Order: sequence, then structure tokens, then C-alpha cells
Amino acid sequence: MAKFSPPGPTALVIFGASGDLAHRKLLPALFHLFHEGMLPASFAIVGYARTSMSDDEFREMARPSVERYGRCEVEDEVWDGFASGLFYVAGEFTDEGAMAHLRQRLEQLDRTAGVEHDRLFYCATPPEAFPDIVARLAEEGMQERSRVVIEKPFGTDLESARELGRLVDGVFDDSQVFRIDHYMGKETVQNILAIRFANTLFEPVWNRRFVSHVELTVAEEIGIEGRGRFYERTGAIRDMVQTHLFQVLTFLAMEPPAVLDPEQLRDEKVKVLRAMQPVSPGDLVRGQYDGYGDEDGVASGPPWRRSWP
Repeated sequence: MAKFSPPGPTALVIFGASGDLAHRKLLPALFHLFHEGMLPASFAIVGYARTSMSDDEFREMARPSVERYGRCEVEDEVWDGFASGLFYVAGEFTDEGAMAHLRQRLEQLDRTAGVEHDRLFYCATPPEAFPDIVARLAEEGMQERSRVVIEKPFGTDLESARELGRLVDGVFDDSQVFRIDHYMGKETVQNILAIRFANTLFEPVWNRRFVSHVELTVAEEIGIEGRGRFYERTGAIRDMVQTHLFQVLTFLAMEPPAVLDPEQLRDEKVKVLRAMQPVSPGDLVRGQYDGYGDEDGVASGPPWRRSWP
């Protein structure tokens, strides 16, 4: 087995570092990579959000999230090594020139943390912030030697998705852009491909002659966990159905790719989506769980008096 080699020195900027995604998913995952020796020897993780705080305050806020949502025990010595690479910059997204101080901080970290200008920008923000983030990065010339991760949902409708695509393509080369759905990183989802294509019992019978139907169920035990503003603007259909569930659907229904590489996998998934028949709104049943209207950040009133996102 080939020995794993960590990537080269890198600065990772998390836009929306005070939000749910950063604290529930990203920071615990990054700590786990550090714990397993899979982060670069020289790294800097820079949180960026509107909330004002110092580097030390960001580190103090990050540890409880890692302890609560992470997969490994947080020992003081290991945490100290990880936390020494955490930094924070407070700032806006919309104003022209708003990220000049972020560029300056990264240039400082190039020298003090030895990250040598390689940068990864992770957009863990509501989708309406994506265009502003890309525009601000372009203003400061920070797209050079960098990559950008754009979380789902990519736009709010077809036209906004196309407009965002045009904006991103005008700043970054396509090889620098990662449009991702973090749901695909779940072990259960990843195992679908192994069960389908590597299991000799399932692979021959995974077709319409032997499978009558497949039912996808998302069973959640938590509420919106402080994401009321996000759900009011995005809605559960955009958040869960057109992203998470459609992605799982393509894994279940796609033909085996000729080669298991990202481009071939993407092409087979797209074939499934193009083959799908449109669903009439009259064939849908939408509901709302009890107590949603009482969550922080959502409009008040009974569901039948509220407009759907």
C-alpha cells in the first residue's frame, strides 16, 4: 500500500466560520485530519465571518464544536497543535474592497505560517453570499494559485445558478472550482458505489428486471438547529431534495462508469438526471413539522397562512 503524503503548505479560508456548517462539519473534519496526520505540516485555517472576535476567541469557540461533533477524543496536546493553526478575520461580503484586510492577513501568514501562497476558499455561507465572495476575491487578486469550494445549493433557481456559473467562470478556471454537496461524504452514501459495483452478489441484479422500486427516506431527529434564516430563504426542498436526495438517486440509478474517475462518474450521474421525468406539483405532498413556526429566525403564524420557500 502506498504511503500517504500530506498536501503541500496551504491556507484554508472558511467563509461563514461562525455558522452551523463550519462548526458541525468543517472544523471537526479538519481536526480529525490533523489528528490522523493528514493536514500539511504548515497550514493555516482562517475563519471569516461578520461576527467580531479574536484568534483566541475563535479557537475557544471551535473546541466545543470539535468535541461535540468530532469522531475522535480531543486531547489537550493534540488540540494545542491544531489550534495554533486557527486564525480569524472579521469582515463583510458585500462592500467593494471588503476583503482587502483578508488579503493582508493571508500575506502575513504566508510569511509567519509558511503556507507559501497556496489557498483554498470554502464558501460555507447562504447561497446569496456566493456571488459577493467571488467578486471580492477577484478584486484582491486572490484567485491566483487557489481553489474555491462552493457548497450546495448552487443558486436559488435555474437562472441564478447560470448567473453564478458565469461569474465563477469569469474569475476561476474550472479546474479550480469544486461544487460540492457534503452529503456525498457520508460513509453510508459512499458505500452505495461499493455495494453496487464491487459486490458480486448485487452488481448482476441491480437493474429493473430484479428491482421493482427504490424508496429514499430521510429521517431526521433534530430540528433546524439555529438555521431558521437559512431555511426561510432556501427551504427544505432546495436544501434536501434537489441536492442530497437527487445525488443519492444518481448513485442508485447510474450505469457503471467505464473508469471510476470524477469526470466519468459525473457524466453517468448527469445521464440519470436528464432521463428523469418532470414531476407535477399536483403529485407532491408537502408538510411542516410541529414547532417549526416556533424556531428562532422563522416567520410566525400557522403553516397554512405562511408562504412556502
